[in-house]
Amino acid sequence: MKSACLFKLARWTTIATLGLLGAEVSSAQSPSGPITAAPTQPGPATAANGSNAAPLPAPRTTILGAWKFNPDDSDDPRKRREDSRGSNGGYGGGHGRMGGGGHGGYGRRGGESDEERQKMRALFTPAKAITLSMTGAEVDLVDDRDRKRAFMTDGRKLQKSKDDNYQEIAAKFDGTRLVSDEKDPRGNKMSRTFELSSDGRQLYETLHMTTGRSNAPLVIRYAYDIPIPAQTRQ
Repeated sequence: MKSACLFKLARWTTIATLGLLGAEVSSAQSPSGPITAAPTQPGPATAANGSNAAPLPAPRTTILGAWKFNPDDSDDPRKRREDSRGSNGGYGGGHGRMGGGGHGGYGRRGGESDEERQKMRALFTPAKAITLSMTGAEVDLVDDRDRKRAFMTDGRKLQKSKDDNYQEIAAKFDGTRLVSDEKDPRGNKMSRTFELSSDGRQLYETLHMTTGRSNAPLVIRYAYDIPIPAQTRQ
């Protein structure tokens, strides 16, 4: 009887030992912590989408360089002229935008010549692309219509030109802004201001002039973006 009890005890001890050994082997083969799925590799579509994102051009610190007209961020001259009739003509911002297809408008006065009307129309139709460069005290603006405007900032005597595609204009620097002193096609005093946006990614050309018989102040702002190089476009 005593031998039978000892036999059973030995057998249960052996079973328990084998169970402990199996648990240790299983624990050694399994990773510690919660079981997680293997990381998913990005598919071709995700990689392609990432490669299609063109990097933004670096912001600029001067007004010099090539610029592309942005109609969505620019004023519509016709709407700004209408607004100036019932206000002081100051720049209000956020309204009167030109949009994609607008060409603006220009005022017409009795006795105005066809040449004056054409020049006013050109003044209110901004170029699609401009380039600003500087040599000495001269800042040159060349646009996509092959027109050149030479802004002289040293007070030199200006040379009159019979060529409408070339004009010398008196100007000065006000900090980082370039401010002109000129006349509109009707002979009224006018000035332009060229300045960078606060983030250095846009150029603002602001026209300060008068309109109508009452010579109401009129302010129009055109916005230009830094062009994206062709090789980075998708």
